[in-house]
Amino acid sequence: MRPYQVGTAAAIVLIAAVAMFDSRGVFTSLPGTAPGDVGPSWYPFWAAALMGAAAVVVAYQAIVSPQPAQGAFETRESVTSVLKLVIPMFAYAFSFKWLGFYLATVVYMGFFAAYLGRYKWWGVLAAAVLTPIAIYLLFEVAFRLILPKSIFYTMGFPL
Repeated sequence: MRPYQVGTAAAIVLIAAVAMFDSRGVFTSLPGTAPGDVGPSWYPFWAAALMGAAAVVVAYQAIVSPQPAQGAFETRESVTSVLKLVIPMFAYAFSFKWLGFYLATVVYMGFFAAYLGRYKWWGVLAAAVLTPIAIYLLFEVAFRLILPKSIFYTMGFPL
């Protein structure tokens, strides 16, 4: 058994349960909507349900798989590899204030594709450009959710 993975999965199940409870309005009709229409709680509820189900699978796998002899952070390389993920992730999140979601995602995806993924230039360009476009179409067009815009938005730059 891997107790840390089980504990993390249990925490994620708890977070998912709270999110599902909070967005339980998905099962009630809202004024002005037809029965069966997708309301604003639909995505959060089912995203939390999927996250909770995945955490249950992770917990099961952690319970049935043996604990490795060597710990997770025994070597310097293992700590460095985690920092290579965490530091850019924090920089990405903090850059929303100035770059907005889309420009920050272009930089973030381009960085990861080039630096960690070691993709060719056209793969880096594809990841950096197509990911924000797909997110825009999904969230702002399909779900009609406004994501943070950059400081250039007020100057007429659409991102």
